[in-house]
Amino acid sequence: MERTYKELIFSNHARNRMFERTITPHAVWQVVHNPDHSRPESKPNTTRFIRTLNDRKYHVVATYLPDQKKTLIVSAWVRGEEDKAPVIWQLLVLPFQLFWQVVRWLMGKQKRRKSHSRK
Repeated sequence: MERTYKELIFSNHARNRMFERTITPHAVWQVVHNPDHSRPESKPNTTRFIRTLNDRKYHVVATYLPDQKKTLIVSAWVRGEEDKAPVIWQLLVLPFQLFWQVVRWLMGKQKRRKSHSRK
């Protein structure tokens, strides 16, 4: 992902989070330039912009850089959506998930046998 988009500059943290959360630079630009709501954050000169786009409620934290006439994007996320698990975690969990799917399948098969034997 590029470090800049139009007059936005993305911090490394923001770029990583946008990648993890499937957020496009254009969506961030839309949120910052036409928010439904905005409010100051606890850190000085930092603002949270909020906007709903395509049924996703975006939150973008940004700081205006007057010397560059650009906006630094600090972070971005979508309210109500969980971050994707890292690939290494998905690989570690996969054997357990497969095991439980087999157990559920066997239990369902056993229940079907019992219901057929009663008839």
